[in-house]
Amino acid sequence: MKKFILPLLLILTVGMLAAVESEPSEVVGYFKKNINDGEFQAFALPFYYTNLAISNIIGDQFAESDVISDINTGESTIYYSGFGWFGALENMNYGTAYYIKRATGNGATDYFLLGKVDPQGFTKTILGNGAFTAFGLNEAANVLLSEDIFGTNESDGDVIQDINTGDASTYFEGFGWFGSLEYLTPTSAYYYHSAFGSSDFIWTYTPSRSEINVTPTFNRMSK
Repeated sequence: MKKFILPLLLILTVGMLAAVESEPSEVVGYFKKNINDGEFQAFALPFYYTNLAISNIIGDQFAESDVISDINTGESTIYYSGFGWFGALENMNYGTAYYIKRATGNGATDYFLLGKVDPQGFTKTILGNGAFTAFGLNEAANVLLSEDIFGTNESDGDVIQDINTGDASTYFEGFGWFGSLEYLTPTSAYYYHSAFGSSDFIWTYTPSRSEINVTPTFNRMSK
């Protein structure tokens, strides 16, 4: 995939979208991300793919001994030069949060998440009683935490925290979410830290059409 992505990016005139078109499934875009030597970085998929294999989504953008793992299950895959990704984690999923571990000595690198802007829903179990559940939204635009995306399932004292930045907000019954975390952003991964004494709940996320979300910050490539 790296052989496909980089030349394509070089020949395209890339601009920031002022708004998402009314037919988001026709828009293809990318996010450029950077990871430092020896760093763990959490991320989630912001785009739609017809093939969810790691080899299709991530391709050959990484180096020997770099690792991708599912934060909740611990399943992982390791990159071997000349071979590709090998391990129990073969396919990625919408709503799932992942870690990339850049192997020490491989240096800092840019990588790209490229796909079709067509937000996908998912269903996930949010663990209660003080547990942490990692997640991310399949969205190419910011989503306000105050949009009540969890329905009526929140418990007083639940916390959502950005895994990379540490920004967090707490749920107060009768008030809503309050804290430094106001938006759930594309490619970001989060912990839902449930309050002690709360119960598990099944969360089904149904995305709204992207054009009514906050102005996106991804790059448009083509239709």
